[in-house]
Amino acid sequence: MAHVFRSKPFRWILSIAALMATTVSWATAPSPATATTQTVVSIEWHDGNRDSIGAVPILTAHGMHATWLVNTDPILAGNPANLRPRQLLRIEAAGNEVGGHTLHHTNVQPLPVDEARHEVCDDRNNLLDMGLHPTTFAYPFASFDDGSEDVAHYCNYNDASATAGLTLKGPAANTIPPADPYAIRTVNAIKHSTKLSTMERYVANAEAFAQANGSAWVVFVFHHLCEKHVRCGPYTVSSAKFADFLSFLQGEEATNGVVVQTVAGVVGGAVKGACDPVTGAGCDTSPRP
Repeated sequence: MAHVFRSKPFRWILSIAALMATTVSWATAPSPATATTQTVVSIEWHDGNRDSIGAVPILTAHGMHATWLVNTDPILAGNPANLRPRQLLRIEAAGNEVGGHTLHHTNVQPLPVDEARHEVCDDRNNLLDMGLHPTTFAYPFASFDDGSEDVAHYCNYNDASATAGLTLKGPAANTIPPADPYAIRTVNAIKHSTKLSTMERYVANAEAFAQANGSAWVVFVFHHLCEKHVRCGPYTVSSAKFADFLSFLQGEEATNGVVVQTVAGVVGGAVKGACDPVTGAGCDTSPRP
């Protein structure tokens, strides 16, 4: 049954030994957050829009990291509106996470299983070929069902999120660990019209949720980092507002113990190898958690 909240194969080889000599080690899996962490905030950047690279220095200046979830087909095709593979490597090298969002930003929920696996698995395979370490997936359009969750698991992702599910009226947050790692709920995608005070209220509600439930995890989704005079569509945030939000989170960290982590940092789990969606070689056929 579908959830309430909705929304060529290509191998790419790059010599990146120097780039990947970073302070971030992927030899071991990230340590997941525990219930002793009261409130955790994660920040996702969706679609691989080129302007999102501007979020990296803002995050770095605040000592924080985020999760980029990208569509690899336009990236590998060299679409000027999208990030380049070398930029994705720079994003990960700075301590951030890079994961998948299907090849073509496709709604996988209504697709036949073989087509859904192609979109999800081959997108992840492309990221692996770039030298990245994808463990997190996001369903385009927040559209998914049990079958979609099975596909994300089969393609070797450790978790998956949908751009919806958390509201100011509740539910306010996911628990840690999440009840279903392949149905992580997020705040609706941030728009140009979203006020900073509204984002702050989501965090305050998550803090109250943590007091009542022992832990809370709230996930924010961004698409474009654009200044007020640039036309980037409705799903934008200015660099000033984004920086102000991170400064607010710093204050909450100091006074209320709020922690900012990537999605992989919360869920944990090893980085798995490639999955061939045609033959099934290397795919995860174990029961989904």
